[in-house]
Amino acid sequence: MPAACATCFLVSGPVGGYNNRVMEPVRLAAIDVGTNTIKLLVAAFDGRQLTALHEDSRTTRLGERVAETQRLAPEAIERTVAGVGALAGRARDMGAAHVLAVATSGARESANAGEFVARVRETLGIEVEIITGEREAELIFAGVSTDPRWSGRRLLIMDVGGGSAELITGQQGRIEHRVSFPGGAVRLTERFLRGDPVGDEELTALMNHQRELIQSVLTPFAPGGRLMIGTGGTITTAAAVDQALTSFSIEKVDHYALSAQRLWQMLERLRRMPLAERQRVPGLPPKRADIIVAGLAMFVTAMRLAGIPEITVSTRGLRFGLLAEMCGLLK
Repeated sequence: MPAACATCFLVSGPVGGYNNRVMEPVRLAAIDVGTNTIKLLVAAFDGRQLTALHEDSRTTRLGERVAETQRLAPEAIERTVAGVGALAGRARDMGAAHVLAVATSGARESANAGEFVARVRETLGIEVEIITGEREAELIFAGVSTDPRWSGRRLLIMDVGGGSAELITGQQGRIEHRVSFPGGAVRLTERFLRGDPVGDEELTALMNHQRELIQSVLTPFAPGGRLMIGTGGTITTAAAVDQALTSFSIEKVDHYALSAQRLWQMLERLRRMPLAERQRVPGLPPKRADIIVAGLAMFVTAMRLAGIPEITVSTRGLRFGLLAEMCGLLK
């Protein structure tokens, strides 16, 4: 077990065989600072397994216009520092003994990401690690693979974030192929979708670009016969919209299945709405309403190219993988 989890609170108890000591579950937290959203997971570790207790998020759009400027805007940095502080505070209120934080595409592509990392350190006393796309893909796969439901299955995992998208194949906790590419929903919305509502020509241009992106990376993945798993804010939002959830529920979103046809119908319905109407759709957070079309289109395009008719949602993504790694649960 890594040193970080060696302090998982061994206390006196009546159990024999362990020198009368048992492990009292410790609460841990992981924060994923994405291009669009900061996400929190609080989980309990009992020495054998992780159990998700609470998820939360803040939309701060750290990577706003980063693809164009290659810099984090001062306002975006301040919004995100405040968001990290709020989520870290929530984790500590719930008794989290450790808070891990990583930043992904928006930070790693900016020339001044060090300013953000320094602000979080100075203001909150939290170290944020900026991870590569390959590392992001590895953690996503690690998180999904901890789910016993997928034991023995050949997986194709796709995550669509704000700045990047990841594709990973593997089985039994072992990665076969992984790639991170610039297919995030914020990035592509800023580049292609300016109409309100989204017009036919804009959508066609967007999906043609997505097809080119995916075709350029899909060849070594041999997607045929695999179970496709989706992670990230776009696909969990799709599950919530499909069920018209008024509040996010891990139990109702995790393992929810969506067909490619159903996602296409959702995409068509949402893109024809003006933004103000889209922001009132049950299950769709108002701050995600402007980027949901690009995110859904990426999943639809990938599923069509891979010839996979259905995708299953997993809430065990990057953050779960980060905590599983910390606690020595990965093979």
